[in-house]
Amino acid sequence: MKFCILMWYDENIASYGDINYEINKKYCDKNNIELIRCNERRHSTRHPAWERIPLILKYINDYDYVMWIDADAFFYNDANNILDIIDDNINYNFIFSNDIGNNNINTGVYIVKNSQYSIDFLTRWLYDEDLYKNNKHPYWWEQGVLIEMFNQNILDIKNNCIIIDYGVLQHFFEDETIPNKSFIFHLAGRSREIRINHSLNYIKKINI
Repeated sequence: MKFCILMWYDENIASYGDINYEINKKYCDKNNIELIRCNERRHSTRHPAWERIPLILKYINDYDYVMWIDADAFFYNDANNILDIIDDNINYNFIFSNDIGNNNINTGVYIVKNSQYSIDFLTRWLYDEDLYKNNKHPYWWEQGVLIEMFNQNILDIKNNCIIIDYGVLQHFFEDETIPNKSFIFHLAGRSREIRINHSLNYIKKINI
């Protein structure tokens, strides 16, 4: 299977993005996975959070699957191979992760199959101005639009995706009680200082 993981961040968040890139690179090298990092703006009229979608569209035809991971998130170095998740869910075009509480999709981490359906859905998600203007969760940027697309079942997304429980692909807090270890620690909503310090502490740990 041809597979890659994508990260996008610019100089505004490079203080922790660079650290997490190095952590993720270690995980990817260990599992023979390609990791691509980018800072090119392709949709400059919107918040940088939207850049994940045109980046996925740029690379999707070169791979069987692509995965997005936020710049404030990193793989645990001893986590299982993420390809196991794909192997268990090959019938879906999108593999999403639930947010904490399992009430909404969280777009900090997700996997996309190379298919015409995926390309059509990503294009609609990115370029549909009505969906963008009527986003009921504008503070969640592209995630808010996706939640509405799911709620309205646009392009029959409910039958084309699986939403994995919170705590499997990612988790947010060190002291959480979760059944099994997550693949990814995601410092969602944290301050720059906390993100930097936590990521630095982890990379020092795995470099020992």
